[in-house]
Amino acid sequence: MSTATKKAPAKVLAIGPGSILSESQFYVVQSVDQRTGKVVVTDDGGHSINLSERYVKEICVSADHFETEETKTQTELAEIFVNSPRIAMTVAYITKPTEKTKKDYETEKDAKINEITNASLSTAAKLLSDLIDNPITREIPGKLRVMKGRHYGNQDNVGRIHFIDMELSRDASKDYDTRTRQTDPRTIQWLIVNKVKYVRK
Repeated sequence: MSTATKKAPAKVLAIGPGSILSESQFYVVQSVDQRTGKVVVTDDGGHSINLSERYVKEICVSADHFETEETKTQTELAEIFVNSPRIAMTVAYITKPTEKTKKDYETEKDAKINEITNASLSTAAKLLSDLIDNPITREIPGKLRVMKGRHYGNQDNVGRIHFIDMELSRDASKDYDTRTRQTDPRTIQWLIVNKVKYVRK
């Protein structure tokens, strides 16, 4: 005797007139069909989604598209950055300096001393002048880094913002977002938010 397999009831869309909806999602564009206007994106979960050109233009915020440019002070740049959570943006900042090893620092210092000691009087004066303008430091200066993504306003105890670099691949085996990078708002050189590029004066 065969038993009939019961089909699960179709899920009914549990909304109606007056329902309140919201959306807060971040996408990475995979392709754009200029003929049809179809935009293929992936969300943070790696799911592929098709969006219409109209939806992208009217609903989505681009991290790197801008229509106007403004110059701002360092303080103003930091305020704009910190006060723009949950928005796709581009930020360009200087990375944290790297401490030189004691051996590397001593080697660099000894080489400069030997260079000046063995130079002629006229050349030594030039070398000393150059050393005053460009002294040997115990740190390797940070470099300009550009990231595209978003942050949620979370800061560590020294004021750095936890920024999610969406151009990196996320390691799903970890219980935290491996794309998170620390950004010091005081070192921002420029950023793009809401179609405006803000550049440091």
